[in-house]
Amino acid sequence: MLEVIHPGPFTTIQDLGRAGFQRYGVSVTGAMDPQASAIANLVVGNDPKDAVLEITLTGAKLQFHQPTKIAVTGADMLVQLDGMEIKRGCAIPVSGGEVLHFVNLRAGCRAYLAVHGGLEVPEVMGSRSTFLRAAIGGLEGRALRKGDRIPYASHGQEKQLLADWHVPTDSWWKKEKVRIVKGPEIDRFDVEQLNRFISEPYTISPQSDRMGYRLQGSLLKSRDATELVSEPVTFGTIQVPSGGEPIVLMADRQTTGGYPRIGQVIQVDLPVLAQKKPGDRVEFEFVSLEEARKLAAEFRQWQQDVKISIEVRRRQNAQ
Repeated sequence: MLEVIHPGPFTTIQDLGRAGFQRYGVSVTGAMDPQASAIANLVVGNDPKDAVLEITLTGAKLQFHQPTKIAVTGADMLVQLDGMEIKRGCAIPVSGGEVLHFVNLRAGCRAYLAVHGGLEVPEVMGSRSTFLRAAIGGLEGRALRKGDRIPYASHGQEKQLLADWHVPTDSWWKKEKVRIVKGPEIDRFDVEQLNRFISEPYTISPQSDRMGYRLQGSLLKSRDATELVSEPVTFGTIQVPSGGEPIVLMADRQTTGGYPRIGQVIQVDLPVLAQKKPGDRVEFEFVSLEEARKLAAEFRQWQQDVKISIEVRRRQNAQ
């Protein structure tokens, strides 16, 4: 069991999402930073799709009751195991009884905790992700509370990965700008509006959450005021409501929307947004669809190389 001593401001169980049900109006949800979630799982020998804890901001305190190994990725947080700082991005042995404390936040917004064997909560529509608006998935469809207990597979003390080896966990989100491709309704905005959109920074509004980030800054005005038929939207779709403040749809987004879509955040830069919090600044730049595809392929290759490297080291340690 993993016991919640203190949940912090907002901690949920997530995986890589609830795919295949958007046609019924069910959000994919899943980890806000899917890359960090997948890498944490790979480091401890899990499938990238296994359930993890998503810890927002800081303050969470958790106790392990059985032996296992863990990994923390994502935001740059001071994380301590029984008072000793641990390195992010590497496998950490736990014998049982230790307390893991997310002490303070240095940069970013969300950390991910993977436990060897995964967190054993029931699947709902093929996923363990918590979707709060529908109260499904995770633990009773809600954020974690003090006293909650989450089962995980107990394993004995096996040989660990090399002590001085780890996966860099913040190289993909510490970027100045968020790269986007043109949205389907970009022609509704003139050159002046588009130049303003990519040349002036926006601020993440306090009225932002896992469903979407509202951006404060230059207002954008569509030159075509006719209403749109609702169209599909996805993680990273940037919509412009009639008020002019852009909204970036995030992990818990709806499945369709009726506002003009000015852009789409490329896959590899979703963590850049996921690791921003209210009050942080964000800037955008357009890239071609070909460039976006190239970057996505490079990231998939990097992730595969990480997986192979971990397996090689595990076999070396077992000899």
